Amino acid sequence: MDSKIYDVIIVGAGPGGSSLAAKLAEAGLHVLILEKQSFPRYKVCGGGITKRALLKMPTAITPIIRDQITSFVTVEGNHDIQEFKHKTPFIYMVMRDELDQLLAKHAVDCGVELKEDSFVKKVVECGGGGEVFTRDEKYSGRYLVGANGVNSIVAKQVGLMSERRKALALEYEFRCDQATNAKYKNKVIIDYTRVPDGYIWIFPKNGILSAGIGSYSLSQKLMSKYLLSFLDHQEMSGDLLSAKGSFLSAGGTRQPIMTQRTALIGDAAGLVDSFAGEGIYYALWSAELLSDHLIKSIRDRYSEAFLTYQRDVDLTIMPELSTLDQFGRKFYKNPKLMQKIVSRFPKLLSLVFDVLEGKRDYSKLYKKFNIVKSYGHFLNLKSSIFT
Repeated sequence: MDSKIYDVIIVGAGPGGSSLAAKLAEAGLHVLILEKQSFPRYKVCGGGITKRALLKMPTAITPIIRDQITSFVTVEGNHDIQEFKHKTPFIYMVMRDELDQLLAKHAVDCGVELKEDSFVKKVVECGGGGEVFTRDEKYSGRYLVGANGVNSIVAKQVGLMSERRKALALEYEFRCDQATNAKYKNKVIIDYTRVPDGYIWIFPKNGILSAGIGSYSLSQKLMSKYLLSFLDHQEMSGDLLSAKGSFLSAGGTRQPIMTQRTALIGDAAGLVDSFAGEGIYYALWSAELLSDHLIKSIRDRYSEAFLTYQRDVDLTIMPELSTLDQFGRKFYKNPKLMQKIVSRFPKLLSLVFDVLEGKRDYSKLYKKFNIVKSYGHFLNLKSSIFT
């Protein structure tokens, strides 16, 4: 049994957990991360880091960036292909095993204690903190944080996120030849029209392609069928490296994400874009918010750290996730119409690029989109509405 009492115990060494740990350790707190696997470890993830997420990273990730995306390509069925180009990169492609290992190493360099291969079995809250039990050890901390994804045992053990909404994702990764690599370089390929309540993607990673599918309504068996059919039409080939499925949280509905001594961040807290499935940005954002309150709580003995964290998430992150949820529900009802609207008014994509770069927020984009959707059938709107 570990006899130390940590200021904060974080379960999960993904981007959110490691980022939070590094910030706390830099402030002088005694922090432990418990990671159920050993690095490097695989995670189902397209590996796209938006520019605004890049700006929130606790350390530079340049050495592991495998591609920089400047083109967004939409595919409708087997034929209609449109490419929207941007002057500068708006997404940076990484392998998640490399990203997570880099961020965990940064946390350790900041003074965090990391224990790998530590599967958490039980979490118990008590008056002055909490206890975390792994297969072999028991750890005590003043505060606990669940940063361990959609199936967070921390959330379950303390009674949080019981109404979680999930989407299923399936991803294949291929090692590709030089010609295929060149074909997809600097591009993300998306088909919203082939899959009910979801989409299919191809992301390039310098010699490796991630091809995946996400849906709110398909079974894994059907998802595999849809994905393989899409890849056939793309005439995509290569050496299969992995094929794995996973669930993602779908954000947009407020739920309690804290108790007196335990808080959740990122996917564990349901802070995921329910339209696109992007969660890294919100994991980093929620980690940033929680770190400020934890530091204040421990330094100043402020007893409502997690209550104010909940308030800040509700005021800052939730409005954006709620907007994305509303947009996604409308979009997936008629994705062909939606793609036609974007095709007719490509300025909408320019606004999306601005959001991904951190220049705008989704609420303004959503309002513009609704204007176009309401009057777009007249096809005579002037571009001035977008300025």
